[in-house]
Amino acid sequence: MKIIGTFEVSKGYEHWKKTFMSHEPKRKEWGMETVFTGMEAKNQNIVHVCLEVESLEKVQEFMKDPENAKVIEEAGVKIETQIMIPIIE
Repeated sequence: MKIIGTFEVSKGYEHWKKTFMSHEPKRKEWGMETVFTGMEAKNQNIVHVCLEVESLEKVQEFMKDPENAKVIEEAGVKIETQIMIPIIE
């Protein structure tokens, strides 16, 4: 299954992307693969990401893990703006 995530970042896209990519091995351990990332052309603090995941529940569990939650916070993700949409074919 794929999920599309959209959220606002407080430290800019480049900072978020660097932090996000450095955490790629941990996401892979949890069964997540990055399909793409990007930012909106008109607002570079709005990020879109597509992940191939085992389940939405697994993603939620990943995000609640204290170590992963700390990285998400350090990346500047404004959690209250986050929207996750499951995509099926």
